[in-house]
Amino acid sequence: VCSVGHSAISLVSLSGEKNTQLRDETKTCSSTNNYNDRSNLAVTLFQNTAYTLHITLSCVQQSSYGNTYIQDPYVFETNCRDARYVGIWIDFNNDGTFDDNTEQIVPNSWYRDDPHMIQSDISLTIPQIDGRYYVGGQHRMRIVLVQDARNRKTCQNSGYGEVRDYTVNIIQKEISSDAYVGGNMLF
Repeated sequence: VCSVGHSAISLVSLSGEKNTQLRDETKTCSSTNNYNDRSNLAVTLFQNTAYTLHITLSCVQQSSYGNTYIQDPYVFETNCRDARYVGIWIDFNNDGTFDDNTEQIVPNSWYRDDPHMIQSDISLTIPQIDGRYYVGGQHRMRIVLVQDARNRKTCQNSGYGEVRDYTVNIIQKEISSDAYVGGNMLF
């Protein structure tokens, strides 16, 4: 990810429930093998609910302070090259793998080939908890940024792009006691 001219993730933001928010802003390249374990950052989400994840991509540039590299969103549109494909998965059943059929949140068709597009809002829908394929509780969410669609996999180091892991806590919506009268739910 720390090659000059390549794009990287500089901001991930997701507002959740119970006053939680995932906000990860990174301005330097410090990942090993393009992987950042950010699972210490967590957000609580309701089942069967849609959310908007905000992502900002930036361009890796050589720092004027020596041999370090920085991600600079202000030079992205003129110096970055290559399309950016983003994939998002949540390990809903906590089996340690990300299934493309049931756990990929963002469709395979999501990409940006416009070098002027550095910010995007991505819709995420958390499915209904069923106790088998989708269980409540804490899960790993993985965001993958790669150069082309065929390399957009959860466990592949393509040499380009970046992978970040976060924690999402999926819970059932709470029903207010005000919604019940005489044991019956009010609509």
